Formats: sequence, structure tokens, C-alpha cells
Amino acid sequence: MIEKRNSYKRALGILGEELAAGFLDVQGYKLVERNYRCPYGEIDLIVQKDEALFFVEVKTRTGEKYGSPAEGVNVQKQEKIRRAAVYYLTTRKTFGKRIGFQVIGIQIQQIVNMEG
Repeated sequence: MIEKRNSYKRALGILGEELAAGFLDVQGYKLVERNYRCPYGEIDLIVQKDEALFFVEVKTRTGEKYGSPAEGVNVQKQEKIRRAAVYYLTTRKTFGKRIGFQVIGIQIQQIVNMEG
């Protein structure tokens, strides 16, 4: 049961990241990297608009039992993203760029299984 739940959560996360990437694309952002991993953690999306680089955390939920999606990005998660962003900027030698951090919260009201 736990494996099925983890699979569901991962699929929900992928769906949210796809929706967020599409939303950002329509807003004029260019996707630089998806699911960037380093020793400090993961950044869901790294996008660029104009000359600025943005580190984006996507949080997808199906209800508010545990709060809104944005509330899921607590201080500890923010610190992990900040450290991962510094690591990215340092290893990519991306100095002098304007940077920003964004949280995109997605709440999906209902997922219906159409199988018999």
C-alpha cells in the first residue's frame, strides 16, 4: 500500500510540475532545467526571463487537509532550496545574474479513475 501511495504522490508531483512549466512558458519564462539535484536537495524548475534566473518550487496537493500547497514550503524547505540555488550558481559559474525564488501552489480538486 505504501508503494502505491508513493507512486501516486510522485505522479501528482509530476503533473503539478508539468502544469507549472506550461504556465511559466505562457508567461514568457524559458525552462533552463527541471528537477535539478545536488548534495543540498532538489529544485523543481529553474527558469529564465529576461536576464533573471528563477528557482521555482512546485507544490501540488489534492486538498487542504495539510494546509494550502504554498504552506507546504516551510522554512526548512526554503533553506534547502536556497542552498541548492547557491550550489547551482557556484558550479555553473553564473555570477552577476539577478535571481529570484518562486513558489507555485497547485491544488487539484479531484482525480477520477475512469477504469472499470
